Amino acid sequence: MTIIATISRSQFRILRRDPWFLVIMFGMPLAVMPLFSRTMGLSLADIGFTDATGAEQVVPGQTVLFGFFIASSAAFAVFREHGWKTWDRLRASAVTSRQLLAGYALPWIVIHSFYQLALFVAGFAFLGLRLRGGSLVALLLVVVSYAACLIALMLLATATFRTIQLVNALSNLGAMVMGGLGGALVPLEQLPGWAQAVAPITPPYWAMRAHRSIFLEAGGVADVAPFVGVLVAAAVVFGLAASFRFRVDETKEFFA
Repeated sequence: MTIIATISRSQFRILRRDPWFLVIMFGMPLAVMPLFSRTMGLSLADIGFTDATGAEQVVPGQTVLFGFFIASSAAFAVFREHGWKTWDRLRASAVTSRQLLAGYALPWIVIHSFYQLALFVAGFAFLGLRLRGGSLVALLLVVVSYAACLIALMLLATATFRTIQLVNALSNLGAMVMGGLGGALVPLEQLPGWAQAVAPITPPYWAMRAHRSIFLEAGGVADVAPFVGVLVAAAVVFGLAASFRFRVDETKEFFA
C-alpha cells in the first residue's frame, strides 16, 4: 500500500504543478453544452420528454464523451515515465505490475470522478439541469463506476500498446465512436437501428442509460443499479486483463 500511495501522490503532485490540460478539458464541454442544449431539448421532446430543457441530454452526453480524454491521462502518465527515463527507477523499487497499475488507476479514478461532478455542477448552475426527483447518490454511483470503467480500459490499452500514439487513437475513437453509439451525442432512439443494436457493447451506453434514469425518469439507486453493475463488471474485466497483460520490463515509446 505504501508503494501505491507514493505513486498516487506523485500523480496528484504532477497535476497540481501543471493543471492546464484538465482546465482545457473542463472548458471545452462547457463551451459546447449551451450550443446544443436547445436542439437536444427538441430531440428529447420528440421521443416523449416534452418538459425537458435539453440539459438532461447535453450535460451527461458531453461529460461521458470528454471522459475518454480525461481517462487517457492515466495511460499518458505511464508513458510519461518512460519518456522521462524514470521507469527503470520504479522497476528497481521491486514494485509489482499490479501495484503499479493500482498506483496509476486510483488517483485518476478520483480525478475523473471530480471532473464529471464539476461538469454536472456547471450544468445545474448555468444550464438549468435538474434532478427532477432523481437521486444524487445514484448520480455519484454512476460517476464513480464510469470513471473506474474508462480508467481500467485505458490501462488495458497501456498494457497492450507500445506507443502513446496508439493510446491517443483509442481515446479519440472511444470518444467519437463509442460515445456516439452510446447516445452521448443524440438520444439513443434517434440512432440508426444497427447502431442501437451494437450500442450495449460500449461503456457510454450504460452511463447514458443511467443518466437518463436519473435526470428524466426520477430514478434512484435501485433504478441505476443494473447500469452501474455493468460498468463495474466491465471495469473489473478490463482491470484484470490489464494486470495479466502488463509487463514492467516492457519498453514504451513516448514522444513529447
